[in-house]
Amino acid sequence: MPTVRQATLDLFRRHGLNTWFGNPGSSELSLLEEFPDDFRYFLGLQEMVPVGMADGFAQITGRPALVNVHTAPGLGNAMGSLYNAYLNKTPLIITAGNQRRAMQNQKSLLTNEDAVLVPRPFVKWSAEPATASEVPAVLAHAIHIAVSPPTGPVFVSLPMDDMAYELTDAQTAEIDVIRERDVTHAGGFRKDLAKKIADRLSAAKAPAFVVGGDLEHAGAWHQMVKLAERCKAAVWTTPLPGLSGFPENHPLYQGLLPPGAGWVSEALKGHDLVVVLGNPVFRYYPYIPGPYLPEGTCLIHITSDPDEAARAPVGDAYVADVRAAVEVLLGEISDTSRKAPQARPEVPRPERAAAPMQAADLWSAIGYAAPPDTLFVSEAGSNEVPITKYVRPGTPRSHMSAVGGGLGFGLPAAVGAQLAAPDRPVIALMGDGSMHYAITSLWSAARYKVPLTIVVASNEEYGVLKQFGDIESAAGVPGLDLPGLDIKATAASYGVDVHEATDTDQVSDMLRAAVNDRETPTLINVRTEKVKRVAPRLT
Repeated sequence: MPTVRQATLDLFRRHGLNTWFGNPGSSELSLLEEFPDDFRYFLGLQEMVPVGMADGFAQITGRPALVNVHTAPGLGNAMGSLYNAYLNKTPLIITAGNQRRAMQNQKSLLTNEDAVLVPRPFVKWSAEPATASEVPAVLAHAIHIAVSPPTGPVFVSLPMDDMAYELTDAQTAEIDVIRERDVTHAGGFRKDLAKKIADRLSAAKAPAFVVGGDLEHAGAWHQMVKLAERCKAAVWTTPLPGLSGFPENHPLYQGLLPPGAGWVSEALKGHDLVVVLGNPVFRYYPYIPGPYLPEGTCLIHITSDPDEAARAPVGDAYVADVRAAVEVLLGEISDTSRKAPQARPEVPRPERAAAPMQAADLWSAIGYAAPPDTLFVSEAGSNEVPITKYVRPGTPRSHMSAVGGGLGFGLPAAVGAQLAAPDRPVIALMGDGSMHYAITSLWSAARYKVPLTIVVASNEEYGVLKQFGDIESAAGVPGLDLPGLDIKATAASYGVDVHEATDTDQVSDMLRAAVNDRETPTLINVRTEKVKRVAPRLT
């Protein structure tokens, strides 16, 4: 008779879930034994790393990814990365073993007694099968929930003794049907609603679009470019966007909206109509007083997430498939005679600057030296605004950050992104503080010969927290300085090729060499100046 384990693996094959990310424990051995040759397993040395790798992998492939972590303590380790994945709306299937059913009542070692509750509220759905024979059906349920808009992570707890359970002929027949069935999401957008929005766009004097990661997840990048060009509208990236959603080198692109209500309303002055596509309105932090919108500005919100629509503090919302909405809008919008907004200034060619260098010098050197098809993953705290000013990728899925803002996303996500796009250069833009949250990602990169390039802006401080301290008038906060970090020695100990750049010319040369090395991960450490003016600016 086939076992639950065999039926589970067949289910994963059917859904293309052959690539796993994980950190195995004793309660997962029964699932992982005799690991199939047509599957591959990427190990992270602590659970937040495989979740982060899977997050980057799934976002770049556009497909769900499977993560296997260790029961209660391993799931606890993973929660920081799971928080980011949830807000990134990344379709992850998270599985964790649990103690044998017969031993759970005694709270034997590694029993997760509330397994379904532990990952909430950072998953769309969580379950533990009531009986062993239900495992494949529950996993199928989880997969379909994960990929249903709005997409996101799900969790299934698997008691370790379930895997060896032998299925009856009747149970096998039921599972065969469940495995082969499809769930198709045929979203649409009513033409009359599109015409209503199109009329408002046509009548607007200075419309603007605000876009972000969901637009790319929906596969609407190119359609969005056409829509913006037809409307001659300014395009902003939403605060905390994940994927950027629009070519950052496009003349209509105005930059990243800062995540404060007062800042956003100031940035959007002069626009009488703002259309937000596939993102919240808006995710704010810190508290910056001011109106949500400039006086006289109206907002339209199109999202696949009903909760986003319900919680928005302003605007008229439409819950719909984002790609369908953009495509139908294109059919209703005619070319306009209005003048296009002024483009951002061109990035000046970098001049030689020695370390410790300003953020502008470092990131302009990176922006000039990186190949046009580079995929950037950024997690650099106080450097995030300069990065979006000087690094301007122009192709889909080319700039990824964490919507949740939880540190520890950047390094593992960059490893996963490089695994998902082996023929593209992937460059992780990191701060020296943030990279240490998931530093063991370097071992995974070296172990699997992932040709990732990592650029570290080293200023020996949590610079972004000093910025927040200024905003919140919080003086004398301890723990914001990071002396004694030896990033080069740490990276070298994991098997990474390590370099120190002492000026911008070296940054450019080392970056080009690293990108051309398709066998080994490379880290380039660059000393940068400490934060001086800490209040963030809009430009």
